Parts: sequence; structure tokens; C-alpha cells
Amino acid sequence: MYSHSVTLESEKCIGCTDCIKRCPTEAIRVRDSKAKIITERCIDCGNCIAVCRNGAKRAVMDNFNMIYSYSYRVALPAPSFYAQFAKGESVEEILGSLYAIGFTDVFEVSEAAEYIAEYTNQYMKEVKVFPVISSACPVIVRLIQRRFPALIDHILPIMSPMELAARYVKSAYMSHGIKQEEVGVFFISPCPAKATDIHKPKGLEKSYVDGAFSMQEIYLKVIHEIKNHPHPIKRKPTPGGMSWATRNGGISNIGIDNHIAVDGIERVIDILEKVEDGTLSKIHYIEALACTGGCLGGALTIENPFVSRHTLKKLIEHEEQEAKREKVTKANHLLEALPYKYNVSIVPKPVFSLDEDIGTALEMMEEIEQLYSKLPQIDCGSCGAPTCRCFAEDVVKGHAHVEDCIFMLRKRIKELSEAMFELTQKILPTTKD
Repeated sequence: MYSHSVTLESEKCIGCTDCIKRCPTEAIRVRDSKAKIITERCIDCGNCIAVCRNGAKRAVMDNFNMIYSYSYRVALPAPSFYAQFAKGESVEEILGSLYAIGFTDVFEVSEAAEYIAEYTNQYMKEVKVFPVISSACPVIVRLIQRRFPALIDHILPIMSPMELAARYVKSAYMSHGIKQEEVGVFFISPCPAKATDIHKPKGLEKSYVDGAFSMQEIYLKVIHEIKNHPHPIKRKPTPGGMSWATRNGGISNIGIDNHIAVDGIERVIDILEKVEDGTLSKIHYIEALACTGGCLGGALTIENPFVSRHTLKKLIEHEEQEAKREKVTKANHLLEALPYKYNVSIVPKPVFSLDEDIGTALEMMEEIEQLYSKLPQIDCGSCGAPTCRCFAEDVVKGHAHVEDCIFMLRKRIKELSEAMFELTQKILPTTKD
């Protein structure tokens, strides 16, 4: 079992069922007027956080004060972080303020993204299984593990820009004689899934990132510094890496012609179903992002994704002009020398497991089918499960009662009333006029 960033505050939940319809892996149930998260189904996409009207779902991130446990504290801002500042704040001011709030160094994830694009290009020249599905979004990888295990071999076996950036930072400090445990590397995240990926990484034995902070939390600290004590710093432009925050951003750097870019978990599921049935076999690469609009639409962002997309577009245009003016060339040999592929195989994590004993599981499956045939099959959600089939599974597993379905309850009440009437006819004496 892996830890989850998405959690539930039961005292705020009113049992409204908004979340159960938006969960892509059917990981939420409403029981006793309270939502419950089935941990083995959850992929930390943050959909429930976005739709919860009472703030009962939230992302548990690391405590900011943990940075002071390290002598060297390095911030890894995601490219989408810059787009949260829509009032003309420059990237130089944003990065400079990260020093002011407690970090001793900053390394932009966008720089690592440019190298990941090159490594992906190399991989695409060797691969034989198409289409290749991007692995930068941890939600998509966990979705494939749970709902589309047959597609695991299609996952791009290359680590995320965040992870490559963290490995570069620690390697760079160690090359100067500094111990790895003295260096803390912290990601500023637009989504809860990145936090989960740090504590339980996919395709890697361990993550080199020591913690993840909500973009919302860091934004408030940074904007205060920019307004009161601006600290702009000089930096190297990274226009290509910054575009990774948007849909189609990764592909635009990779340069693959035969590709699809899809964002939004529902649309991603539709595309993965087409891959699974073989109708997209001629496509070479799929860039799939769980959040609508890419990372700009993450559950932990501040700005409206349409506004932030415009902001990022302007920043990238500025970056491109700066890059041309300075004629920037890549000379980071240490970053180029780092390993960038997965070192652990990604395995399926099926969520539909009834029992370890195959015989018992088959019996339970038959019970589920029998009960499902008796249910109304309209998927109304009033029982607290997203679909009638999920409800049948819950009943057979002992997690719900068949009377939780209002239609089955009515049927049961009718049967009981008819039985009571028949019983009274047998017991009570007939009266004569």
C-alpha cells in the first residue's frame, strides 16, 4: 500500500455524492452520509478536491519548516509555478523571492525538462511498441496500473523532469564534497499526485526529492516578498522546458509528428480505451495529462488555467527572445551524464480483487452478477456508490447492505408488507356480521 496525498476531512463532508461521479477509478463511496476513500483505488488525481463544495477533500503536503533540517535547501519550481503570477512579475523576481523565503538555492525543473525531451527523442528511435504513452504525469501511470494494466509496456520508461532535476542537484553538490544528506531538494507542486510520487515513486527505487510543497502555500510567501522586498536574479532562459506546463508542451519539444496530446482525465481514459482495443496503433506518441489544461489546471494552483496559460505564453515568448539574444547553448555535462531511465519495472495494481482464493473469488463474482441483474442499473448514485455494479461489489464484499439501494428498499418494504398482510390473515380471526 502506498501513502496518499489526497485525504478526507469527515467533519466537513455532507455526503452530497458530488465526488463519486468524478472519480476516474471509482475510489469513493458515501456510507452513513460520509464519503470514504478506498485507498487501493485512489490515484491522487485531485478531481475530488476540485469538485468538493465543502472543502472536505484536501491534499496533504509536506511541512515547509522541514527545509531547515538541511544545510543546503534547494527549491525545484515547476514550470506552471511562473504562470500563477499574472500581474507582470518576472521569472527573475519569482526565483529571487524563493531565496528570500528560506531556500539557499534554486534549480528550475524546466531546464531538466529540456533534457528529458532529448532523451525521449532518443528512445523513440529505438522503441518497437506503439503508441508510447508519456510518463511525466504520475496520475496517468497509476491509472494505467489500475485500469489498463495491458498498456504498461506502452509507458515511456523515462523519469519525470522533477526527478531528473533532483538527481542533478544532489550530484552537483556531491561533486563539491558536500554529503548528500546535507542537501534537501523540494518540489513546488501544482498537484497532489507529485507528492505521492515522491514518497512512493513509480519506476524508481527511490525519489531524490525530499519533500513537496503546495503551489498555493509557496505562492503566498513569494508574492509577499515580491511586493515588499523584490530580489531579482540572473538566470539562463529555458523556453522549451517552460512549455511542459501546458497540453502539447512536451511534444512540441520532442518533435514527434505522429502524436496525440490529450488532457483531462475523462478524455485520457477515452484515448486509453482506444489504445487498448487497438484503434490507435498507428499513433506513435501520446502525451497524456490528467488535469484539464495540463499542469496549469492542477488542483493546487492559484490562477484560473486560461489566465495562467496566457501568462505562460507571454513568459515563453520573452524567454525565446532572451535565448536568441544571448545565443544560449547547452553545456551542462553533469546533467547529460545522469541516468534518466526507470530502474524498477512498473507492474499492474488491479483494484478489482475479490479474494486470494480463485474459487471463492469466482463464487463472489457470480453473486455480484446475480445481484447486479436485480438492480435498476441506472447508476443514480443514491446508494453512495458511483455505479450499480460497484454497489453490487460492495454488497458482496460486505461493505454495504442491499437495502442501501432505494429501489431495492422499496421492493423489500413491499415484500414485507405483503408478508405481514398474509400473516395477519392467518392469525387474526375473521369477524362475522
